[in-house]
Amino acid sequence: MFYHQPHNSTGNYSYNAFIYNNVNYKPHFHKNFELVHVISGHVHCTAGEKSATLSTGDYALFLSNEVHSVCSVGSSQCWIGVFSGDFVHTFEKQVKNKTGSTFIFQCEKSINDFLTMNLIKEIEPPLHLLKACLYAACFEFSNQVTFSEQKNKSDLLMRSITDYISENYNNKINLSDISEALGYNYHYLSKCFHKIFKMPFTDFLNSYRLDAALGLLTETDKEITEIALESGFQSIRSFNDVFKTYTGTTPSKYRAELTHRKHNN
Repeated sequence: MFYHQPHNSTGNYSYNAFIYNNVNYKPHFHKNFELVHVISGHVHCTAGEKSATLSTGDYALFLSNEVHSVCSVGSSQCWIGVFSGDFVHTFEKQVKNKTGSTFIFQCEKSINDFLTMNLIKEIEPPLHLLKACLYAACFEFSNQVTFSEQKNKSDLLMRSITDYISENYNNKINLSDISEALGYNYHYLSKCFHKIFKMPFTDFLNSYRLDAALGLLTETDKEITEIALESGFQSIRSFNDVFKTYTGTTPSKYRAELTHRKHNN
């Protein structure tokens, strides 16, 4: 069983990075790339059928929509950065619909020092420096990994579906629209969808819409009705129902709590 992270699948120039003590991420996937660096200890990772234990100083890079896990082996500390492909557009084109022979790699000392100083120790570097760091890591990765065409039909279909949804979640869409756009028989695609994602299509679509709405609630002053419609919900009622199901509260209470926390920090 694996789960999807919609917040790491949407948005242009999307980037977030954190340092984790004893990380424990079960199998999951998202459209954005994920870069891992072990600061201390050991971290066991998987990606599809591949698995490896990273030691202090090692790096790992997980490609778009690659199901992967990152779990500490005993006590450890690691840095994890998740970034959209537009930061490394050339690399993104190079690895599209491909899989790597491994996900683990090392950086030569000069590049490792550059990344440590400007990426690992920085909360969020300036855009051009961030691009330089990410390209440097991708360069080291591509020099040490052999790429081949992705042959697993389920993985290819998963990528196509998630790409379509990430680009169209704010419109009125259903599985029939996707089957037509991708050129699949509806009943075949429906069967494949449930086999791959292990959830109803509506729930999967709503996870994208809810994530977009949470971002708008947090980062803008837009009216809640406007946020609901902009995120793809067809009515404020359906938005409220989905929001409360997933978060346990209402959009208005969620925003009020955010405002309260900001004023008290």
